[in-house]
Amino acid sequence: MKALKQALLYVFKRILRVIKGQQYKRLFDASAGKQPCLVAYLPMQNRGWILYFLWRDLQAQFSCIKSVGCEIAGDEAELRQFIGRHDIYVVAMGLKFLDELIEFGVPEKRIVFYHTHVRLGLPLDRIDRLHAVLVLNHFEKELVSMRKVNKERIHVFPAGYDPCLFAGNDQDGVSQQCGERNIDVLFVGRYREGSDGYYHKRKRYGLQVQIVNRLIMMGLNVAILGHDWECCEYSLDQRVRLIDLPHSETPKVYQNSRLVCSVAAQEGGPVSFLEGMASGCLMLSSPTGFPADIQSGELGSWLMPLRADCEAWCMQITMLLSNNELLNEDVFRKRFEILRPAQFSALARQLVSICFSGHHAEMI
Repeated sequence: MKALKQALLYVFKRILRVIKGQQYKRLFDASAGKQPCLVAYLPMQNRGWILYFLWRDLQAQFSCIKSVGCEIAGDEAELRQFIGRHDIYVVAMGLKFLDELIEFGVPEKRIVFYHTHVRLGLPLDRIDRLHAVLVLNHFEKELVSMRKVNKERIHVFPAGYDPCLFAGNDQDGVSQQCGERNIDVLFVGRYREGSDGYYHKRKRYGLQVQIVNRLIMMGLNVAILGHDWECCEYSLDQRVRLIDLPHSETPKVYQNSRLVCSVAAQEGGPVSFLEGMASGCLMLSSPTGFPADIQSGELGSWLMPLRADCEAWCMQITMLLSNNELLNEDVFRKRFEILRPAQFSALARQLVSICFSGHHAEMI
C-alpha cells in the first residue's frame, strides 16, 4: 500500500509539472520582445548566503549595462511577476533551487544553473536540457560534460571579486606593502556550528584549527577573518586573532596579510582566493574551485593535496613565508591578467552573452 501511494504521488507530481509547464510556456511566449532580464532564484531564507551577496555585486554592474536588467526572486509568485514584465532567464543559485524551478514547471531551456559544488553521484534532473551550466573550473566542466551536457553550454564562471575594493590595478601599491604586513597567515570564512554536519566536512574546520594551533606554537601571527568563530567547537588557541568585519572593511585585512590559506575540500570560490590574489598575498589552497585552474607554484599560488596533513600544510606555509622573492612585479602583472575575467563587471557581461547573445553587453 505504501509503495502504491508513493507511485500515485509521483504520477500526480508529474502531471502537475506538465500542467504548470504549459502555463509557464504561455507566460514566456507572451514575454517575447519585452526587456531582457536575468533573474536569480534564491528564496528569502537563504539571503544570508554568500551567493546572495555575490549576486548583489553582479546587480550593481548591470546598472551600467544597456538594455538588460538584473533582479532576484525569492519565491514562485515573485518569479512569475518578473516573467510578466520581462523576457527572462532564471539563474538557479544552487542544486536545491534548480530542483524547485523544475518542479514549478519553468522550462529547462530558460534556466541557467550555477553549479558551485560539483558532487558525483547526486541526481541532477534534466541538467542536459538546461540553457547553460556555470562551473568554477575546467575540471568541473569535464565532470559536468560527462552528464551528457554539451560542452558549449558549460561555462567557467568564477565566484567574482570587486577590483575597486581589492587593490584594483595599483600594482606598485600592492608590491610596496608586502614587507610591511604583520599577519603571517590569514584564514577566511565564517564558522558554522554542528561538527558532524556536511558543512564541517566540506570546510574541514578540524584540520584548519590543527594548522592554526600549530602555526601559533611555531611563533607565527595567525588571524581568522569571518563571523561566529567565538562559537568554535574545536580547541582553538586563544592567541589566534579573530576578526569580524563588514565585507567593505576586509581589504585592509588582506593588505596586512602575507599569506592567505584555504584548506576546504570543496569551495564555491573560494572568494578569499580571488581577493587575496588581488591584494598581493601569497596563496595556499586545496585544489578546489578557482585555484584548481592555476598551476601550483605559479603566480605566487600553491596547491596542497587533499590528503595532506597538518604537518605538511605547516611545512609548506613556513617554506613560503621564508622566501621573500616569490612575489614580484611580473607575478602581479600576470595575476591581474588571470583575475580580469573574475571581476564582477566581466562576469556580468559573460552572463549577458550566455543568455542574450543578440544583445551586446555595452557599458554605459
